[in-house]
Amino acid sequence: MLLAAALIPVTVSDGSDRSTNTTVWLVLTLGMLFTILFYVLLSLGLQFAGVDSDAPTIARHLAAEPEQQRLLQRWLERARWARFVGGFAGVVAWFLGTQTHGDLLVLGTGGIAAGAVLAELHHIRRPAGPRTARLDVRTVADYLTRTDARRMIAVAAAATVTALVGVASAETRSATWWALGALVALGIARVAQHRVATRARPALSPSLTRADDLARELAIGRGLARPFTFFALALVARSCFALEPSIDGLAPLLGVAAWLCAFVLWWQNRRLGLDFLLDGRRGPVIA
Repeated sequence: MLLAAALIPVTVSDGSDRSTNTTVWLVLTLGMLFTILFYVLLSLGLQFAGVDSDAPTIARHLAAEPEQQRLLQRWLERARWARFVGGFAGVVAWFLGTQTHGDLLVLGTGGIAAGAVLAELHHIRRPAGPRTARLDVRTVADYLTRTDARRMIAVAAAATVTALVGVASAETRSATWWALGALVALGIARVAQHRVATRARPALSPSLTRADDLARELAIGRGLARPFTFFALALVARSCFALEPSIDGLAPLLGVAAWLCAFVLWWQNRRLGLDFLLDGRRGPVIA
């Protein structure tokens, strides 16, 4: 409505005074640009401050009990904030560090992966009272889905192949380094997943134990496996591009395919890929 109202003077003055007409359009354009800039800066400021208005809603669709929701909401706010800060740092590094000549996908996804690890460097809050702990043994396999595990294995296999091909020639030696970087990233993810799965847990009520298990499952899968998978894929894409002296036209095709896979996986998992719960059409995961 405001835009329509702003256009009225332009319509009335059409054909009467071109300078006035131009001034009105300039003011209107500058006003729209200022509004967009203000919205972007406000959104960035709120995200840096850790404001996540969707986290409570998502938590309500993940669990039914208030205590469970609070535990999951704290994890969501922390994990999504850390991923945003890491990704933003990657974009800044791309813009200032490489003057936009670097690989935005590598730096951006690398920042997200780093933020994902930092988000899990914590311990669950211990309730007041005597110190107690559960003794049940948990492993990564208890929380990691088959799909995420297979993706990590497939990317590790692709990185291994490109690393071996790169060794064959001095002209493609950089491909080996990119591939080794992908393998190191996946190794870091595995170590972080193990830490999340096995970190100490106080003796909680059964309902909070279920919520904690769900938080660990989300952290190990959506929080760690997927960010490091698309980061490693972005590195594999760079490795494939570096193989062009050896395999000519096939290298760019493989590189573009890996790059697109990394981008699609990032897009599907942005903000942990849980915004589909906001539509309210699903019941709580923990009933």
